[in-house]
Amino acid sequence: MRILFDHQAFTGNKFGGVARYFHQLITHLRKKGHTVRLSLWISHNVYLENDSHIRVWKAPMWLGFKVSNLVFSQLNRLASTIALVLGRYDLVHITFFHDYFLYFIGKKPFVITFHDLIKEKFGDLYLNLDNASFSQKKKLLDRAAAVIAVSHHTKQDIIDIFNIPAEKITVIHHACAFEKKMPSEMTPLSTPAHYFLYVGARNDYKNFPRFLSAFHEFNRKYPEVHLICAGGGPFTEPELRLIQRLKLESQVEFRSFNQDDVLYGLYAQAIAFVYPSLYEGFGIPILEAFAANCPVLLSNASCFPEVAQDGALYFEPESIASIANQMERVWMDPILRNQLIANGEARLQDFSPEKLTFQTEQVYKKVLGLLTEKPVVVD
Repeated sequence: MRILFDHQAFTGNKFGGVARYFHQLITHLRKKGHTVRLSLWISHNVYLENDSHIRVWKAPMWLGFKVSNLVFSQLNRLASTIALVLGRYDLVHITFFHDYFLYFIGKKPFVITFHDLIKEKFGDLYLNLDNASFSQKKKLLDRAAAVIAVSHHTKQDIIDIFNIPAEKITVIHHACAFEKKMPSEMTPLSTPAHYFLYVGARNDYKNFPRFLSAFHEFNRKYPEVHLICAGGGPFTEPELRLIQRLKLESQVEFRSFNQDDVLYGLYAQAIAFVYPSLYEGFGIPILEAFAANCPVLLSNASCFPEVAQDGALYFEPESIASIANQMERVWMDPILRNQLIANGEARLQDFSPEKLTFQTEQVYKKVLGLLTEKPVVVD
C-alpha cells in the first residue's frame, strides 16, 4: 500500500504523544514494506531528527516561536498540498483536524485518528486546546472512510457527541515506544532519594493544583519524600505561588528533558508515577511507567481503568484525601509496589508497536477493499 501522512502533527510540536504515535506508525509500516510518505519540509520535531527516511529542515526561528511556526505551517501545508495533488498514494492518514486537504484529495479515501474529545466534553473551559471547531471535526468524521479511536472510551465519546455510527470507528490502542533497560544501561541521574513523579502538561483538566495539595498533605507526614514534575514547561506564576503557599519550595522541582533515556530514568527511580488527570483519551505515560517498572497511581476516571486495568492503584481525582491516601499506601507498602510493577509489566504486553501497526493495516485494507475478513479489533 502507498500511504500519505500530512504535516499537521509535526509542524509545531517538538514533543508530544500525537507526533510520537504517528512517527511510530510510519516507522513500522515502512518496516513491513509499505510505501509511506510524510509530507512536510520544515520541522523541529525530535522524533524526526534521527529518521534517515524523512528529510526535514530545522529552520531557525528568526521571527520568534509563534510567528515562525505560523510561517512553517503554511509552507508545510503547501508541501502536503503538492503531495495530495500529485496523487501518488492509495490513501491519506490525516494527522490533525485542519480540513485544507479536502479541496485537493479528490476521490482518494482518508483515515483520521481521534485521540480524545476533551474540548468537546468540557465545552468553553478548554477552547484553547485546538483551533478546530465542532462543525469542522464533524465534517471530517462524516467524510472519512474510517475513524480510529485510541480507546473504547474515546470511541463512545465520538458516538455520543458527533453521532457517528459505531461500525465506522475502530479502536486501536496506542503502543509503548520505550524499550526496557537494565539498571546498568540507564542514563545516570541526580535525583532525591525518594520522590513521586508527575509527567507532562499541568494545565486545566490535568488536575495539577489538586494533586499538589494532596502531595502537601502526604508530605506533612513524610517530609523525606519529594515530587519531580518532568516536562510540560517550567512552573507558571500561579503554580509557583501555590507551591510557596503550601511551603513546598524545597520539596517540589521541575525537570526538563530532551531524551527518552532521561525520562525513562526518572520513571525507573520514582516511588510511583501519579496521573491525576480528570480526562484523557488514552494516557501514553501509563505505558512508559509500565516499561520502566514504575508503580502507577491513576485517577479512577475516563479511559484509565480501560488502559491500565489491574496495573495501577486508583484514586478519586476530585478528592485530595483519596489521592494522598493512595500515595501513602504505595509509599508504605513495598509488596504493593512490587505487585503493581508485575501487573503493569504483564499489561504492557498488550500494547506493542507491531499490534498497533497490524490493526491499522487492517483498517487501511478494509478502506481499499483489500480485506477478505473483518478487521481485528481490540477486545
